[in-house]
Amino acid sequence: MWKANKFVNILLWILAAISVILCAYVFIGTGNASKEEMMAVIDPMLFWSYILVGIAAALTIFLPVPQVIENPKSAVGILVGLVAFVVVVGVSYVFASGEQLPFTPGHAPVSEGTIEFADINLISVYIMLFATILVTVGASIANVLKLR
Repeated sequence: MWKANKFVNILLWILAAISVILCAYVFIGTGNASKEEMMAVIDPMLFWSYILVGIAAALTIFLPVPQVIENPKSAVGILVGLVAFVVVVGVSYVFASGEQLPFTPGHAPVSEGTIEFADINLISVYIMLFATILVTVGASIANVLKLR
């Protein structure tokens, strides 16, 4: 398993370096840029975020495979995590709204599907952030109680 850890470590350093270079490009390129020039500068960052999501999804799917082969019982934990993720996205989908927002003159209106997709993502992030805070606080309290 250490080979996978080494691979992921090297991949993370490469991805971080590319991200830093793209951020510098965006900050330098948007100094006195017009709206069209700014969009041309920001587009590579958006494409990079799509690439990062794809890499994260691929690693999430393929890295646990050797562990599941060695220990089939670990597949249960992976399935629980997957089901929890699907539940969070499902709840987000239920609460998402495709309602048009007022927009600033000069901007093109955004489609209902795009707004709903953005709402699903935002609500999912909020739920996961709230869950992370609860788990962190709960683990800290449990640790303090365990020490007594």
